[in-house]
Amino acid sequence: MIRRPVVAGTFYPGISETLKNQVLIFLHNAEVPDNYENALGIISPHAGYVYSGQCAAYGFNALKKKEFDLAVIIAPCHRFGSFRYSVGKFKEYITPLGHIPVDMELVEELLKRDDFDFHPGAHNSEHSLEVQLPFLQMINPDAAILPILLGDQTSENSKILAEVLTDMFKDKLDRTVFIISSDLSHYYDSEKALTMDTLLSENVEKKNIKKLEKNFKSRKVEACGFGGILTLLHLAKKLGYDKTENLKYTHSGEISGDNSQVVGYLSSVIYK
Repeated sequence: MIRRPVVAGTFYPGISETLKNQVLIFLHNAEVPDNYENALGIISPHAGYVYSGQCAAYGFNALKKKEFDLAVIIAPCHRFGSFRYSVGKFKEYITPLGHIPVDMELVEELLKRDDFDFHPGAHNSEHSLEVQLPFLQMINPDAAILPILLGDQTSENSKILAEVLTDMFKDKLDRTVFIISSDLSHYYDSEKALTMDTLLSENVEKKNIKKLEKNFKSRKVEACGFGGILTLLHLAKKLGYDKTENLKYTHSGEISGDNSQVVGYLSSVIYK
């Protein structure tokens, strides 16, 4: 079982050298401090690179400060929602930059748990996890991944996932990072988007889980990967990671020039 790219050539360049050069430029233009060697994970956008690639580079440069062997990638499923957790049971993922091994022992361990399944169709058509991979390959080409798609994104499912991952990784945190794939508000004018996304960003930085849950429910904030965001915040609380920094915010209107309907993008890092 090999997961081949489905958005290479659309969301990001399909030619290896072009993709490599684009990501290198993004990383070069995303300067971050050096104090993230104890990073737990990042929130990273997943739109086309022309819109969100530069924003994503900030989070990956933060992860680059840490030596790690495994990236647990938690991404939303945009087309299927009739499951809780779908674990990518693939031997490897492929991008134009090469092959990325999947830690099959961890995949099998997760699949033994209740509500953790493998839905191939959900993975084969989903971009939100795939677009994180070229950045990961550029900062750590030897890292393996544990790919998880969230279907039914609820507060309860995020809490359960955090409990499971805490149990699995509490003794492996020095060599593990978590990558949460999410865009923010969708298709509001830039002024409203900024208001909504600022509220979300502030509560992420304060790690205010209850406030975020309330705001998600009342639609004061939006994030297509809010389940993953809540999961990371629960992990931080359980595992003692007490620092959060929002590294970069932007929206699609800043690239396209059309501010009537924009999508928001955020890069954040949690560390200690």
